[in-house]
Amino acid sequence: MFEGFEKEIGRKDAEAFLKMFSVFCPHIAEELWGWGRGKGFVSLAKWPVADLKKIDKKLEEQDKAIEKLKQDIGNIIKIIADRGEKKEKVYVYVLPKELEMYKELDGIDGIKIFAVNDKNKYDPKGMSKKSKPGRPAIFLE
Repeated sequence: MFEGFEKEIGRKDAEAFLKMFSVFCPHIAEELWGWGRGKGFVSLAKWPVADLKKIDKKLEEQDKAIEKLKQDIGNIIKIIADRGEKKEKVYVYVLPKELEMYKELDGIDGIKIFAVNDKNKYDPKGMSKKSKPGRPAIFLE
């Protein structure tokens, strides 16, 4: 089944994808199922079961931490905007071990990420000292 895809994702994964895809595009999924020599109808096939061993808890926690930081920045910007002020630059200070996790935000919407021990960090108010594990310090300018 799915000769072209087997090298990339494997037969089991291709079948699981088609079963889930059939919810959104049943007609196309049935055609692909038939071409791949699937048995019966894809709409009647047993639904795939999640492999809980493949779930990376650490990655989920990192995603939650990044979302929390985005929310915090948004809330601070809103509070400042309610006062009639406008800040264009956001500086975030994280612990060195957490730098890689938050690095994906660097450069987005004026956000600059620094490790607290970075000698070249921009920190005019000493905000980096307020950073704690899992709680980056935020400074707007």
